[in-house]
Amino acid sequence: MKKFIASFVLVISSLCFTHFGSQLCHAEEAESRRGKAGANSVFNVMDFGARGSSPAVDTKAFLAAWGAACKVNGGVVLVPSGHTFTILPVEFVGSNCQPNVAFQVDGSLSSPSRSDWGPRSTDYWICFNGSAKGLSIRGAGSVDGKGRTWWPASPSDDVNQELMQGNRPHVILVVYSNNVTISGITVTNSPRMHIFIYGCHQVEVSNVKVSSPGNSPNTDGIHVSNTQHVRIHHSNISCGDDCVSIQTGCDDIRVYNVHCNPGHGYSIGGLGERGSAAEVSNVFVTDSTVMGADSLNGVRIKTWQGGSGYVRNVTFSNIQVSQVGRAIVIDQYYREETGAVKTENSAVGISGVTYENITGTYRSASIVLDCSGDNQGCRDITIRGVISLRPTDPGAIVKPHCSNAHGHVLARNPTPPLAGCLW
Repeated sequence: MKKFIASFVLVISSLCFTHFGSQLCHAEEAESRRGKAGANSVFNVMDFGARGSSPAVDTKAFLAAWGAACKVNGGVVLVPSGHTFTILPVEFVGSNCQPNVAFQVDGSLSSPSRSDWGPRSTDYWICFNGSAKGLSIRGAGSVDGKGRTWWPASPSDDVNQELMQGNRPHVILVVYSNNVTISGITVTNSPRMHIFIYGCHQVEVSNVKVSSPGNSPNTDGIHVSNTQHVRIHHSNISCGDDCVSIQTGCDDIRVYNVHCNPGHGYSIGGLGERGSAAEVSNVFVTDSTVMGADSLNGVRIKTWQGGSGYVRNVTFSNIQVSQVGRAIVIDQYYREETGAVKTENSAVGISGVTYENITGTYRSASIVLDCSGDNQGCRDITIRGVISLRPTDPGAIVKPHCSNAHGHVLARNPTPPLAGCLW
């Protein structure tokens, strides 16, 4: 009997090499992908009913694949290449997931057009919420927000611009997650922010591409708020607002080898709006570029009047600019374009800011350090290394504008001359 059982097992095993047996083995593998534990289990959204063809909407299939991947340590939701999937606004909740879930986009994700969204209460298209044990968003595919259906053709198209802005969703929102990596993907034409990171710890964004026109409104490339220990590097960003925007609650933010063309450069703020408190510290932007006639700024810190708190220990180093509007900016009187200038008794304090090796060309102004006159103005500002900024337009302002800025100029023979700028 034992010999018979052994022979039977051998025969069954050999069936895996026949056509019928191969199908049987593949079915068992698919079943394993659907929930059995395994460090590298892959859950293809098409195995859960996604069609990847217009006009089908595949939201339910994506949620089902996410739910299956969450049960496995290292589970992968696979968006396969060769297909374009349309999904409605969706939230992938990670609070009950096993560690190290990955969302791999090798194909294309397409947002519904504005007219197809219908009533909604979210300010995002794709949200990853509460992945506290590691989350990876990766792949060689693309995520298209179809922002052109949301952007106004001109400012007069929407009487209430603030309401219009609030109604536009972000493409990718990552909130309350730890050990996050975002790599490889291309994010295009966001209605508002392309990648928004909020309330997270330990985030790395690398080798991503953001692509929107320079005139697309409020379309920050990577927007970081209330998040600590961030690395953003080796990426290309084209957008209609800040290429990288750093907001309150951020600490230990490092940006390097990023190319911004076009965009509003690398910005901290605006901070202190409506009298709020702000805290930003230990920001380093290095070895990066800002280029293009649609680029508004090179490197900028902007704060509203009436706020409180601080920005401290910031370095902008080895930055090359080309045809930007203003190369170096501190603006403690920041306001929306239509806002009235007001004088307040408080401001977000700015201190310990270093500008080192900033070179290139500008269209309107080289250096603008417009600081508040109170005790919370700009202190301990250092300008050193090679500072070489030249105008591209004959009407550009060559002489730096420096107001209430305290610090030291250590640069040798800077262009433009900086005598009297800091005191």
